[in-house]
Formats: sequence, C-alpha cells, structure tokens
Amino acid sequence: MQLENTPLFVSGAAQSRSMASQEREIHNHGNVGRRLFLIVLVLLANAARLPAQSYGIADLGAIPGNSTSKAYGLNNLGQAVGISEGGAAIATLFRNGTATNMNTLNADVSVATCISGSSQAAGYNIFYSNPNLIFRAFLYGNGGMTDIQSDSLFPFGTQAYGINSSGMVVGQGWVTNESFHVFLYSGGRMVDLGGGFQASASAINDAGQIVGNTTKGAFLYSNGKMVSLGAPSGANSSWANAINSTGNMIAGYLFFNGRPSHASLHSKGGWTDLGAFPGAAGSQATGVNSSGQVVGTAVFPVQSYHPFRPGKHVGFIHRSGALVDLNTLIPSNSGFTITDAIGINDSGQILCDATNSSNVTRAVLLSPK
Repeated sequence: MQLENTPLFVSGAAQSRSMASQEREIHNHGNVGRRLFLIVLVLLANAARLPAQSYGIADLGAIPGNSTSKAYGLNNLGQAVGISEGGAAIATLFRNGTATNMNTLNADVSVATCISGSSQAAGYNIFYSNPNLIFRAFLYGNGGMTDIQSDSLFPFGTQAYGINSSGMVVGQGWVTNESFHVFLYSGGRMVDLGGGFQASASAINDAGQIVGNTTKGAFLYSNGKMVSLGAPSGANSSWANAINSTGNMIAGYLFFNGRPSHASLHSKGGWTDLGAFPGAAGSQATGVNSSGQVVGTAVFPVQSYHPFRPGKHVGFIHRSGALVDLNTLIPSNSGFTITDAIGINDSGQILCDATNSSNVTRAVLLSPK
C-alpha cells in the first residue's frame, strides 16, 4: 500500500490554504490511519492463526479379521496403502473409508509401499512355496496384482518402493544375496539402472525423476543420469526418502559423526538441516509436498535392553523453523498417539502410524481443518 506524501514542514503558501481544505486533508489522513490500523489487525490475526493449524484425524482401519494396520504410501487423492496384520502382513488399500485386501496373488507375505495419482500401487511379495524365499515386486491396478519380478536381471529378488502416475515403478533389485541395484519398471519391462554395490530407489515423481541412496549417499536420477546429492560441510552423508511433484525438493536426513541424524531438505542445489527434535536419538524427513511442507519421524533412545524396549517414535511437521510434534496439532481426545509421519500430499493431508487407546497400531490420515 502506498501512502500520500505528508510532509512534516509546510511552506507559507501552504499555510494560506483555506480552513476547509486543511480539514479535508486531516480527514483523509485519518482515514489512511484507520485503514492502516485495520490492515495491521488483519495481519496480526492471520499470523496468530498460522501456528495454530490443526488437523482432524481419521482411522483408516484394517481388513476384516485384522486389528493392526500400518501406513506406507499416500497420493494426492487422499488414498493410501500399507499393510494389515493379524499374523503375516497383507498388502492393503485404504480408500473411501474402506480397507481392501490387495493380495490377489495369494502371497504369504505382501507389503504395499506406494500409490500413484492414478491409483496404481506397488510393493513386494514373498511366497513360501519358493525355496529361495525371495522378494518379488508387484504392480497393482484395476483390482488386481501383477508380479513384475525379473528373474533374469535380479535372480535374488526385487522390492518396489516408488510409483508415478504413468505406472513407472522403482525400487531395488538383488543381483546377489549381498548386492542390489536400482531398478526401473516401465511399459512391462524392468531395467537395471545400477548405482554401485548397494543402491536403492526410494521414490519417483510424475516427471520421471528418481531419488534414492547408495553406499555413497543420496542421489537424484534424471534424464538418464544419476547424480550424487552429496552432503554439506560437517555432515558425513545424506539419505533421500521422497521427492515432490516439481522435483525441486527432496526430503531425507543427514548423518553426523557422534551426533543424532537430522531431518533435512534438499533444494536449490544443497541440503538444509531442519534441526534436531528435542531428546530424540535421531530424526528423518519422510515426505515433502509441492508447497514445501515437510513431515517426518523422530526416534528416541532405547529404553532398556534387558528386556528390550525400543525408544518411542514421534511424528512431526516442520513449521516456523522447528520440528513440531503432530500430537500437539490433533484433538486431545482423539484416542490416538501419532508415532510416525509417513508422507504428506499437496492438499496438506498427512499419512501417519498411530497407537490407539488399546496400544494397537493403526494407519491414520490427518486432514487440515
């Protein structure tokens, strides 16, 4: 807003203006002052609302006969995938308030890890009838599961971790029982993208950009080239978990010698350390959306070793320069404790794991209010 020029000192000519003219000027300046006052009030009110962003929480359920569910992947439609458990894991689609068994191949163990904007999903299966008990990547669509394992390229198995709206699937393929490479499945064909002795893809966006990790740290694969994302000064290495739709932001974490890992964001050619979560043994960013909102999980130290009691997990969102506990942003009487934030979509919905009042793990979806 541009204000009128209102000099503090006036010439003799100006002083000779009529009283009516001066009164009009005073009146106009008063209006400007009132408008400024109102604008300031609005800005203050908006600023006060921003930190108070809260979320509703919805239990995504489990397939009939199972009590436990865990989340793995979310799309922009609010659809999610993961597993239901009552024994062995069963790949599960969470959509429109219903949990659906995806395991049409009748695998003994089935895990859905990712879902695209076109509602296709991917993951991996294990069949006990196979004497080698290898992982076998699958593609799910139109209510059915297809085995996409390439025995010729990866005789020791494949695991899918990312999928885009074109049905391109990425993950890791085992060349030996110790070495694995990045794979890309597209148009019914699987390709070995290499990456070194141990390399795995974490995610792929609709532009076909792939992020993942090797023994040397995080990488971005784009236009046929795999480029190391490096690590900033003071950090030993980097790890990439997710890439947003525009490809300009990558969520992950940084490793440090003798210090907890820190949730981090790669953008504009470098990593930004998002800081530590108070009291945690480490934290990682697991998702980032097109608006740059970042979510992740903080892990606390082991409580005891005899008997073994793992440290608690806390899901967080990065806001105003800090990692904010998502449990402070949901209704206090929800009956859930958020343990892990898995991902965030472009609508700001956050996929999480949580424990209910019976200490049972459930996949939940947080939606901004």
